[in-house]
Amino acid sequence: MKLQGVHHAALAVMDMERMTAFYRDSLGMQVHPTKRNWLGSGHGFSLHLMPTDRPPAPRDPSRHIAFQVENLNDCCRHLLAKGLRPYQMSLTMEIFWLTESAGPLDQGIGTIFLEDPEGNTLEFVERHRGLFTDYDDGLED
Repeated sequence: MKLQGVHHAALAVMDMERMTAFYRDSLGMQVHPTKRNWLGSGHGFSLHLMPTDRPPAPRDPSRHIAFQVENLNDCCRHLLAKGLRPYQMSLTMEIFWLTESAGPLDQGIGTIFLEDPEGNTLEFVERHRGLFTDYDDGLED
């Protein structure tokens, strides 16, 4: 058996409308026309928002979704323009809040993190940058 990729990730959410709006308006994902709790990126990845009545877990970076982006600086610029609070994190979980998108963005492990409105940790990764500079994921470009 050979895995072909990740099809989707699921998040338990308390406020479906707020979370759908965040992933649509802040991250640019498209809402499925009939399955309104599914959002797609247009690049073979979907996010399944599943309703729950349980409060979200406190910030826990060991549980996160990582999105691959074309350019980390452009990603940071976009997040800041949306009024969001991106940060970088070291291997010891030290947080470095980002206030500008220029520069090497090489604090911590060289990726960007963000919390969604319910506290789920999101990571943004640029292939062959930061922690992933020498990482070969076996995928074709």
